[in-house]
Amino acid sequence: MAALLLALLELTFVMVSVMLFHSLRKSIGAHAFYLSLGMFFVLGQIVAASGLMIDPGVEGLQVNLGHTALLAPYLAALLIVYVVDGTLEAQRLILGFVALLVGYYYLASVITSQCDWSTYVTQGADNSPYLQAVFQQSKRTMLASSLATGVDLFVLPIVFQFFYNRKTRLFFAVLGTLVLTQVIDSFIYQVIAFPVLDEWWDQLRATYLARAGSLIWLSALTTVYLAMCPIDTSGSRRPLDIVLDFFSAYSQTRELRQSVREWEGRYRIVVQSISDLIFIADRDGRVLNANPAALKALGLRMADSFRLQEVIRSAADQPWDWEALWHDLTQPGSGSAGIPHHDCRAVPVNGGEIIELDASITQGELNEAPVAVVSARDVTARRRLERERRQLEEQLMHVQRMDAVGQLAGGVAHDFNNLLHTIRGSLDSLNKQYDLSAPSRAMVSNIDEATSRTSELTRQLLGFARRGKYQLERHEVADIVAGVAALFEPVAGRNIQLRTMVAPDPMIVEADATQMQQVFLNLLLNARDAIQAKGDSGGRIVVRAEVASEHTPGWAFRARAEASPTEYVCVRVRDNGSGMSPELMTKIFAPFFTTKGVGKGTGMGLAMAYGCIGNHHGWIHVESELGKGSEFFVFLPRL
Repeated sequence: MAALLLALLELTFVMVSVMLFHSLRKSIGAHAFYLSLGMFFVLGQIVAASGLMIDPGVEGLQVNLGHTALLAPYLAALLIVYVVDGTLEAQRLILGFVALLVGYYYLASVITSQCDWSTYVTQGADNSPYLQAVFQQSKRTMLASSLATGVDLFVLPIVFQFFYNRKTRLFFAVLGTLVLTQVIDSFIYQVIAFPVLDEWWDQLRATYLARAGSLIWLSALTTVYLAMCPIDTSGSRRPLDIVLDFFSAYSQTRELRQSVREWEGRYRIVVQSISDLIFIADRDGRVLNANPAALKALGLRMADSFRLQEVIRSAADQPWDWEALWHDLTQPGSGSAGIPHHDCRAVPVNGGEIIELDASITQGELNEAPVAVVSARDVTARRRLERERRQLEEQLMHVQRMDAVGQLAGGVAHDFNNLLHTIRGSLDSLNKQYDLSAPSRAMVSNIDEATSRTSELTRQLLGFARRGKYQLERHEVADIVAGVAALFEPVAGRNIQLRTMVAPDPMIVEADATQMQQVFLNLLLNARDAIQAKGDSGGRIVVRAEVASEHTPGWAFRARAEASPTEYVCVRVRDNGSGMSPELMTKIFAPFFTTKGVGKGTGMGLAMAYGCIGNHHGWIHVESELGKGSEFFVFLPRL
């Protein structure tokens, strides 16, 4: 009985090992599972050929260790592969065992022939004849075993599917399959190897109880394992499907390869040729694959190892928080719909221009591991056009607002100017009276001075309203700049350096020289005040006159899109003063707006300059940065 228990333990060990390797095939690979099956199969052939038996002296309890403890579990393993992994994996296992049988038969023939050679010896004197007898027997029975095994590999799935489709309980379906397969296997083996049926019946009578017990135990272990595995319960497979699929495998393989090639071609067309940036990254952000557009945009090669958080930044110019993104992506319901991320930035490693992106992250699977698929579109040009469009809209709104204010200011200035004429006439009448006292004359003088200042302000309002009277003549811009510089130098201040730069090209404009000098003088005085407000000792103002070009800042805001840059002269006034904030720059041309203290400015200087340049069919553009200075660009038509 101890020998029988030991055989049962051996059978249990083999079957549990097979099931363990099968359950771990996704973690450690399927190679361990297939190698264990091959090892037990070859060992079973050798043990069966040696005729090793356990005979307890009870009829029916004889145990053939090769067939019972080693070869029977591999039939149960085939059944597990067929049920759990499907028909295709079962076909692969069948082909593997056929190749193993052919290889074993060849090696057994070689070893048998080597035992007769005088140059081959063994440690024991009787070992060589015994080894030769074992492999000779194994070789003789291998053909029978090969045919029997080949039949088993087809009979076993057919019988199981027959029982399973009829809703037979899993244990009885497994037991019936193993019993019927064992009977067919032993019958075919006996008929081919020893065509005497009396010996077959004798072997069945001597071993039927041991075989029945071992098959029941194998069925129980297999049933428990199958119950823990996901099984297709639809019953859609027919019993003869494995035979039909096996013999049509070549055409299916050809169709499969053709389909794979077709999908590879589609993949190259869609992914490799698309202009979008596509990345496949793992949970750590490490890029596993990227399309050529992404690599080109980032200045990388596929051989380079990098992480997404190293090259992609958020709208706040911070590296991507990939851990948080991965957490959001793996939430239920998030992976399929995708997670949009707008206003991203890609930073090329070669120091190129920063790329603005609209990205979407979806969840995928690669080599049975979750990955993130990042699809990003380069929207740098679109965002630039949107910013330019918004800037043009702001410029248009500003022009419309200034036109409305100008019309209002013009009407007020005309009415106010009529009132001033009346006041000045009255003052002239008072001055002709000689009986005024000294205090009265002083008050009349104060009124006259205030009226003169008010008249000057009214004149500026009329100029802003485009209703002022201009004396248009041809003037060289260099002469206007020189005259303005001469007027400004006495009031510039000690710590301010004025520099003028005039291009040698002829730059003739048709303008009112007095108005032009007033415009540029006003810009210079504002630059001086900005430098003094900053408090730096090294103040610098640069006046630069040149023919406009396409790269001159502000050229995009021309009134005529078809105009050529050479048709305009650009006078630039740049200072290193306190500069202006973006909010302040939207208000500087508004009438009566000033940042200076009470009594230090009327707020009409830049408004007058804006209206005057507009009357001369030009425009003014401003660029400034807080704390770094400002630059005004005055464009005038060139004759």
